[in-house]
Amino acid sequence: MKLYKFWVTENQKILIDDEIPQEITCHGGSNISVEDARTKALEKIEKVKRKIHGEKHLFDEYEVEIREEILQIIDDHSAITRNRYGARVLNVENLMILDIDKPKVAGGLGGLFKKKDTRSPKDQMFDMVRDLARTKYKELGFRIYETFQGARVIVLGRDFDPGNHETRTIMNEFNCDPLYATLCQKQECFRARLTPKPQRMKMRRHKVQFPRQGDDPELQQWITEYENESRSFCVCKFVEQVGASYPLSEVIRLHDDLTGANYRQPLA
Repeated sequence: MKLYKFWVTENQKILIDDEIPQEITCHGGSNISVEDARTKALEKIEKVKRKIHGEKHLFDEYEVEIREEILQIIDDHSAITRNRYGARVLNVENLMILDIDKPKVAGGLGGLFKKKDTRSPKDQMFDMVRDLARTKYKELGFRIYETFQGARVIVLGRDFDPGNHETRTIMNEFNCDPLYATLCQKQECFRARLTPKPQRMKMRRHKVQFPRQGDDPELQQWITEYENESRSFCVCKFVEQVGASYPLSEVIRLHDDLTGANYRQPLA
């Protein structure tokens, strides 16, 4: 999981196509020390220079850091951060979380002659999970949640490696959002938003920069307003658990509590 306690920002002017020097900014993260973070930032600057000078595929296998403030370390494999628009986010190394925004469309010519599906898009997503839980993945448990956009599913019964080919195959089979699946692989973790998106609460947005220098009273005031407003909304609503039966971990209990999964509040 690409989460770090120490961050350093380095700026450096570089020549691009032998023209006027342009300043670039690179951030370095580390769990060892500030100096180690500075070294990582300087290494990135050197890589940028090399890429500019022709090493085209230098960043192809780059694993994306989660450049967010750590709010809570839950255990060795999970933590809560604050993202760029202010929401709290659960980051877990091996608890598979699926983000499904659209129903799966039947492929081939067969899909053209099927009777029109009268179920709502969300019901189609829920039923897809139920079907796979009863057939191909009977040994696993699936907690289904309704989200503002679609469905969130937490998979129980075993650990999953976010970068593993099998994991990507399962995510594709459940029609998981492709961008989310790619980020899971790049960031070496699964993620789930715990608090609402500001715009869905009709609240003014505030870009949360991290790392940041010194205190930011305006940001702190915004966060206070945001956290207060968030109490009137939920991020997901628990629908049901299907498949094999497994006890809930403390991480899942915390997820349900912070998202308001069992409360009757508007989704946001």
